[in-house]
Amino acid sequence: MQLQETIQHLNRIVDNIAQVNAQTDGMTYEDFRKNEPVKETVFEYLQEIGQAARELSNNQKLPGEINLEPLVAFRNARYNQEAETGQQQVFNLLPDLRQIAETIETSDLYQNNLS
Repeated sequence: MQLQETIQHLNRIVDNIAQVNAQTDGMTYEDFRKNEPVKETVFEYLQEIGQAARELSNNQKLPGEINLEPLVAFRNARYNQEAETGQQQVFNLLPDLRQIAETIETSDLYQNNLS
């Protein structure tokens, strides 16, 4: 994978995490649980994050501090309004997503290759 392609995928991850944050900032779990459009949108962003992470999962250019492996499973995230499963887990991982985005953004690879 070319370096520019790696940076594009990292940008996609960071941008989608920012979108998740924008949708959920200031929400309590109860707010999140009751807001169907936000949950649906968050799951869509998680799928995008997971797909980008999967494409980067075997990338030898990534520094060790950028661990995208936990994100790969999100590409299969599906929101099912009737089942209402996984909401608490998704809400609980929001701070982890912020940390992952921060780690990417502060990495030398990302900083040195922004266009």
